[in-house]
Order: sequence, then structure tokens, then C-alpha cells
Amino acid sequence: MMCSLVQKIGLLIAFGILTATIGLAVYLTFPHILDKEINKRLVLDENSETYKYWKDVPVPIYLQFYFFNITNPEEIWNQTSKPVLKEMGPYTFRESREKVNITFLQNSTVQYRQVRRWFYQPERTNGSLEDIVTTLNVPMMAAALRGKQMNDDLVYFALEEIFSQLNCSWFIRKPVRELLFEGYEDQLMQIAKAFMNLPYDKFGWFYQRNGTDDGEITAFTGHDNINALDEIYTWNNMRYVPNFEPPCNMINGSAGDLWPPVKSRNQEITLFVPDICRSLSFSFLSVIRTKGVRAYRFWADGTQLDNGEWDPNHACFCPEDICLPAGAINVSSCKFDAPAVVSYPHFLFADSVYREGVVGMEPDPEKHRMYLDIIPEMGIPVGVAARMQINIIFEGVPNITQFENVTERIYFPVLWFSETAEIGDDMVSQLQLVLNTLPLVMNGVAFFLVAVGSVLVLTAFGLSILYALRKNEPAYSSVTSEK
Repeated sequence: MMCSLVQKIGLLIAFGILTATIGLAVYLTFPHILDKEINKRLVLDENSETYKYWKDVPVPIYLQFYFFNITNPEEIWNQTSKPVLKEMGPYTFRESREKVNITFLQNSTVQYRQVRRWFYQPERTNGSLEDIVTTLNVPMMAAALRGKQMNDDLVYFALEEIFSQLNCSWFIRKPVRELLFEGYEDQLMQIAKAFMNLPYDKFGWFYQRNGTDDGEITAFTGHDNINALDEIYTWNNMRYVPNFEPPCNMINGSAGDLWPPVKSRNQEITLFVPDICRSLSFSFLSVIRTKGVRAYRFWADGTQLDNGEWDPNHACFCPEDICLPAGAINVSSCKFDAPAVVSYPHFLFADSVYREGVVGMEPDPEKHRMYLDIIPEMGIPVGVAARMQINIIFEGVPNITQFENVTERIYFPVLWFSETAEIGDDMVSQLQLVLNTLPLVMNGVAFFLVAVGSVLVLTAFGLSILYALRKNEPAYSSVTSEK
């Protein structure tokens, strides 16, 4: 049975409204559906798409070291000049990360260790590992300051005799390879091992670190709460570190591989750093594009290494007995009582007292700040720059002849490092598909359906008008003929 024109118009209107409604529904609901699917795939389990990325980080990571070479050791010894430092490097290593001993637990957490290995990259290095650096004699500095803390005449006498017998100097000259991973033998350390629980037989900033891990980590998988994804639950079976006062002793933040999706630019991103036994928080800086992918850049601003001067919440990082001027933190309690102070490179954002003690510091936010580039929809880091400087406290010890004439405390820069990572092209393609191409296609489909539905409805209205005009035409004609 043939449909009448009125029925056809009605069908056009109904089909047009249905098509436009479907298009509008696709436009409004697709972002929520995509977020839900992303969240489901972000959850860590052995069958999830994220697991492979998380287990063996595919992003190329490079670790660059810069040493500060002391150019005037004699003048420093004679106390006629400030230390004049010249930066050397970078000395570049490729870093690989592999998670081992992975165990999924019942409380939606996963336990693991992350093994890191470094491979020298001569083509990315300025110089070579044979370069000789004049630097501080760290074992000597550590022994002298430890003696000062103990404040015992017998200890002072013993240290002075040992320094004299070993002909110890404030400064040493060593190749980069020994200062980094190989380590060098030091008689002072051999003597110290007899009295102290030192874990190493040589000294080197990364001695015996290659192929090791930062401890056992237990983190949330995001199964029960996606907002807790990769949040550290315990580190070495501890919920709190013993190195700081509450609440600064809390272990919180990500281990650095994943974060939950970022809901707001006002949200802080938190990272736990085992090397300094504490967490750092990153705040929103800007929106950037990395190889066509939109990301949020978060940065660790000047308040992160504060002593409470700028941010009262950080006062607990600075106990009275070892509190430092703003811009650096004392990590001696985290590093076997070594007189180590951590700052940003070239004392960026730090109190002027740090730079005034030496010559050669040139802080530059573009070169020296820390940042994380994170895709907000997925919490995946696509760019990372972790930068820190290691400094040694150099000060007088009145009861030890070798240090009795030192009148001022100097925070002596030794080296700084930059750990950077950026996603590869293969991962960029996958991210562009999910974040750019798929939404673009679905929006195109949605607008097409709305447009088709609108055209059908408008066509139906047009036909309705024509039908009404034609229906009234005979009556108008008969009236005209009667006249």
C-alpha cells in the first residue's frame, strides 16, 4: 500500500529528528565513553594494555652529568679567593628500567622492584669519561663534619692524626669514570669501615648503583580507584620515612611511571623520590604540544626545596639542628650522614647565600628547572626533565688543624644531573589515534548525523508548505471564476 504524501512527510520528520538526536547523543556521550574506556585500560593488571608499558618503560631515558671543576684549589687552600668553578660535560648515559619480582596483591596493589641500568653514550657526551676533574675530597669532608657533630676531643685528635698520616687534602683529581660508576679506593674510607657501618668499599657518586633498584615499592593498581593509580602505598615496607618530621615524613605520590588522569589544571602532581627520601609536588605551568599531542606541563617551583620561609607546610623538612637557607635540603639523614645538600642546578630559585659562596653559578630556568609533561586524559608522561644538584657542606672545624682556619660555610657544588625522557614516534602515533583522530572522526560522524537529520526535517517542512499551498489552490480558483 502506497504511503500518502502526509505520511511521507511524517516519516521524514520522524527519521530526521531520530538521526539528529543520535548525532547529538554521539557528540555528548562519546567523551564520557572514551574516558571510561581509557580508565579501564589504565588499570594495572597482567592483561591490561598499560601493563607492558609500565613493566618495561619503552621511552628512551637519558641521564646527563655535569661536574664542577675547581680551577683555583691553591687559592682556596690559602683562603685568598672564593672557589671558582667551571662546568664540565654533559657525560651522557642511556637508562633502561625493568620491573622485577612483580606480585599483584589482594588489596588492589602491586609489589615490585625497578632495576635501572646505565649505558654510556659517547656520541651524546661533551668530552670523555677520562676527563680529569678537580673536586672536593668528599670522604675527608664527611669525616670532619661527622667529628664536629660528635664533638669529642678524642675523635678530633684521631681525625687530625689520620688526616696527617694519609696526607689528606681538601681536593682530589679523578677521572669522571671513577667519580661516577667505577668508584675509587680511599684509605680514609677503609679506616672508617672499621668503625662505621659503611655500605661501600670505594667512593663514587653512583658506585655499585648500575643494575640495582631503589627498594621495594608497593603501589595501587587503580582497580578500586583510578585516582590512586600508581600511588605508592609503601616503600621498603614503610608508610613513613624516618628522615623527616610529620607530616613531611609521609610517603606519597607516584613512583614516576604513571599518574591518574588529570581532572583540573589546579591539581598538583606528586612524585616520590627515593634518592632524597621525600616527595616533590609539581604545579601546572602551561599547555604544550609534544609532536602534535596536547599535554600539561607541571613544574617543581622554588617552594619545593623550601625551609618553611616561602611555604609554611615545608618547615618540617628543616629541623632546627640542620635547617638551611631556603632553596636546598639537607639529605644527610638519607645518605649515610654524608654532608650532602640537594638543590636545583646552579642554585636556581635558592637563597642568594648559596651563590655568593662560589664563582661560576649561572641559574637558568629553561635549562635547570624540573618539569613533567603529562597527557591529562590518560596521566601518561610524554616528557620529563628531572634535575638536581649535589652540594657538599664545607665549613670550619676548630678542633681539627686541617679545618681550623675555615671561617665561612660554603655549600660546595660538586655535580648536577639531568634525567630526561620523551616519547617515541610509535607511541605518538597511538596517542594521536586515541586523542586526536578518534574524537575527530566521531565528532565528524556526529555533526554529519545532525546535519542529515536537520536537512530531512527542513525538507519535510518544505513539503508540508507546498502541500498546504496546493491543497488551497482549487478553492481559490473557483472563487475567481464565479466573479
